[in-house]
Amino acid sequence: MRREDVVELIKVDLPDHTDGAFDVKIESDDGGTHITILIEDHTNSQQILKAFGDRFSDQRIIVAKVPEGYLDYLRSSRRQSD
Repeated sequence: MRREDVVELIKVDLPDHTDGAFDVKIESDDGGTHITILIEDHTNSQQILKAFGDRFSDQRIIVAKVPEGYLDYLRSSRRQSD
């Protein structure tokens, strides 16, 4: 399955796993390309990693716990730079 399709499936299912704001992106680092799930509500971070890591075992998935309000800040920063 294409990485972009996996991202869309995660975006559809993630509201069932967290009550907080989230974002899902394709990123890369020295280890290669991966899917990053950014979450503001840290309560279920381990369950999120397990659920999507098991479901999409052919993909490298990272869960990043970010501070509350961070995703709104990123979105507003992007709009201002456009």
